[in-house]
Amino acid sequence: MKFPTNKRISSSRQRKQQHVLDVKLRASTERSRRFRAVSGFIIKTIFFVGLIIGAWLGGKEALRRFVWENPDYYVHEINFSTDGALTREQVLTASNIVEGRNIFTVDLSSSRTSIEKMPQVESAIVQRVLPNRINITLTERRPIAWVAAKGDDDPSSSDRSFLIDARGVVLRSRVLLPEYYHLPIITGFETENLVPGKRVNVLEMQSALELIRLNADSTRFQARNIDISKGYCLVVTDQRHAKITFGLDRLDKQLDRLYRCLERAAADKKELQTVNLIVERNIPVTFYDPEAEAAATAAMEAMPPKTGKPAPVAEERPSRPAADMHRAESTTPKPATPKASNAPKASTPKPASSTSTSARNSKQGDHPLKKPFRLNP
Repeated sequence: MKFPTNKRISSSRQRKQQHVLDVKLRASTERSRRFRAVSGFIIKTIFFVGLIIGAWLGGKEALRRFVWENPDYYVHEINFSTDGALTREQVLTASNIVEGRNIFTVDLSSSRTSIEKMPQVESAIVQRVLPNRINITLTERRPIAWVAAKGDDDPSSSDRSFLIDARGVVLRSRVLLPEYYHLPIITGFETENLVPGKRVNVLEMQSALELIRLNADSTRFQARNIDISKGYCLVVTDQRHAKITFGLDRLDKQLDRLYRCLERAAADKKELQTVNLIVERNIPVTFYDPEAEAAATAAMEAMPPKTGKPAPVAEERPSRPAADMHRAESTTPKPATPKASNAPKASTPKPASSTSTSARNSKQGDHPLKKPFRLNP
């Protein structure tokens, strides 16, 4: 039995066509080839590293000589503009921008953030204009009222009073513009806890600011003092010393009711004294009576001073007509006299002027105090 022998599948001709190279290489030749490759890589690496270092050092020196230490890029001009009372020195101190400094070393974002941290500033724009100019433009908060401490009649001269803008942000200005002296005053709020730059989120304060904002362009009614001490309402004193009570919400509807009351009073040629606008229907309204006020003032002046205390010095007032003085005497209460059981009453004569004045008032329908009426809107 014959066993199969190993045979090549390919022939010699096929093996020649497979391009199989049988190369014999010497070790010295291979060693020299590897040395040349490593040496070339090292030389190239050193060249590129040296090129990078030279470029970095050269660029640094060029920047130092032509940019950082170039006097053409020093800040020589700072343009400052604002719409408020802040001064140039205050803003430059807060922003840390000084003249003579290289313009590229000024951090614009940091300077803008520092300026906007000032309580009076609402927004700020800081721009770099090459080669040597910086522009600073400010938009300051516009105060619309004073927040006065208790007992401060003049908030502009008190250290405990603050200005407040329409958003309720408290601020204090070193320079008071002329229009600040005519701003309305908000009282009844504790000013010890107020911090400049912080917002007051109290509901009564926000309602008072909203009332001032809604009524800013009105000529018929101007709020001069707003008392928020009661907590549930606003007691407003206008330019004619009338006291108007507002609720804390729906102020626009209440202002419409007030304007109707003013129109009714103007048609009757009268002046409002008190109005309660919290009531939507049958609004309680009283009118100002100058004769009754003059009589009350004369009665207060005619009262004798208390014993043991010095009499108050009366202010000089313009002389009043004799009829007003007699009306004041007729309105002052008389002391009660004890009654006699059987004795006839003695008739005391009354001054003719007082009698005639009271009779004339009764005929004309003038009374010292007028009854309030209710206005149906």
